[in-house]
Amino acid sequence: MTHIKEMNSSLCDWETRIILEAITHEAERLKSICETSEDEDEVADAGNDYLEVIGLKERLENQAIEVFGQQITNFSREPL
Repeated sequence: MTHIKEMNSSLCDWETRIILEAITHEAERLKSICETSEDEDEVADAGNDYLEVIGLKERLENQAIEVFGQQITNFSREPL
């Protein structure tokens, strides 16, 4: 039996935005592997990782929106 450990951290708005953006890109990369790879093992691994990453993104995003507002999910580099 594996014991799951947890870590709590405090992040400011720009740190949270960077992490959310990185998680979003990783989810896109894993999804692309699932859709394009012909290697069944690679697809299975990427699919499992995709589900975990999406779960993490949803949890972090929900908390971030509560604290910082909806704009925390805006990854645009366009000036406001």
